[in-house]
Amino acid sequence: MTRGFLLATAVLSVALAGGSAFAGQTGGSQSTAELTRRAALGVALENTSDGPKVTIVTPQLTAASAGVEPGDIILSVNGKATKTNSELVAAAGLLRAGDVATLSIKRGADTKNVTAKATARPLESILGADVRYGTVTFKDGRLRDILVTPKAAAPGAPVVFLVQGYGCGSVEGPPTHPYHLLAKTLAEAGIGSYRIEKLGMGDSLTNTPCLKTDFALEMEGFEAGYQALIKDRGISADRIIILGHSMGGIQAPLIAAKGPAPRGVMVYGTALRNWQDYMQELFAMQGFLSAGADPAEAEQAAKAFRPLMQRIFNEDVSLKTIASENPNHEAMLRSAFDWDGDDLILGRNLAYWRGVAAQDTVAAWRDTKAPVLAIYGEADFAAIDERDHKRIVDVVNFYRPGTATYRFLPLTGHGFDIQASRDEVRAANQAGKPVTVAPYNPELTKMMAAWINALPTKGQITAN
Repeated sequence: MTRGFLLATAVLSVALAGGSAFAGQTGGSQSTAELTRRAALGVALENTSDGPKVTIVTPQLTAASAGVEPGDIILSVNGKATKTNSELVAAAGLLRAGDVATLSIKRGADTKNVTAKATARPLESILGADVRYGTVTFKDGRLRDILVTPKAAAPGAPVVFLVQGYGCGSVEGPPTHPYHLLAKTLAEAGIGSYRIEKLGMGDSLTNTPCLKTDFALEMEGFEAGYQALIKDRGISADRIIILGHSMGGIQAPLIAAKGPAPRGVMVYGTALRNWQDYMQELFAMQGFLSAGADPAEAEQAAKAFRPLMQRIFNEDVSLKTIASENPNHEAMLRSAFDWDGDDLILGRNLAYWRGVAAQDTVAAWRDTKAPVLAIYGEADFAAIDERDHKRIVDVVNFYRPGTATYRFLPLTGHGFDIQASRDEVRAANQAGKPVTVAPYNPELTKMMAAWINALPTKGQITAN
């Protein structure tokens, strides 16, 4: 049974690599505005039972300088155990440029420590656009934000505020990263873009790391970014289009509803139904839809998860207690939910997931006082199918007739990548063949730009 739950797999694989693909990217001339640059570990990883296994080492970055090689298992970073990719991201995320990084690695039967001076992540740059790094004051720390402004932008040009997927990874990326390509192609279309890091991610400095953040606190971070874009960056709300990707599609209407109202809201690869209901169907149908698994067997297997998910998402009880209640619960938690034995499942803490499950998503769309575009990619099996996107449009149009639009994007996966038709992807998955043809489908940008440009134009451009 596959698990693609509202996770931008193509995007997060780079984030989990700690900046692996940043090598060779030219840095811009932007100021990093009071935050010391985060270091780049420079590895691509796969999860194994022994821990994060290195598959690629990027030259000239931290891991390469320390002598890490493909095949190594990274056991710890500066004394912090890294049993999973998520733990490695969290530990490597504490490294700043110039710090001493000591990695404990397992190579074959041998275990040893290797050390290097941590290397800074290169700054993003986009031809024909200004990429401006800034900071947003937030509670006990500061969050990194990035504003991309086309140099030839027309007065009052719109700005897309990206709300990313659920994982604890940076929104920065190399030239092949889908979020970078989104910003690049939007700039080429004369549209700006804005991203803000989650707590503790990228260059951000907060006492609460992403893995300890619940849903409400994460929402406060995005809301702080929205206010900073308006007040500090000088982009009026009537120029801002909020784009929710994956889990961000659940969060986008919440940001918009809290106001001030943006010019528009776009979502891609998201859900409308209650989180537990979404997860139940994911377990039942995703393997069949994406890889031709036996649907009756999958449905029967998924039934076993129903009472477990009720306990996980909707009841005030710890995961350790849940695991102890039934001989099968611990095995199910570990195999299906990537439980770490403590508080983490599916790469986030239990409070985060219960916060997601508590959201009234239909009410959020009712209260979103802005035009809406919902896009579904044909090969997006993480979002299961197009039904929730069409339902979002129906809900919005019930309250504000004619203000919501649905679009279908052929041959496109959950991570904005070009794949193939659903039948072709299913056949490729059955054969164990790659399904991604290119990391980003530029037709997505064209679709969004056409919709944005058809919206009423207001405001004056003043990007600080």
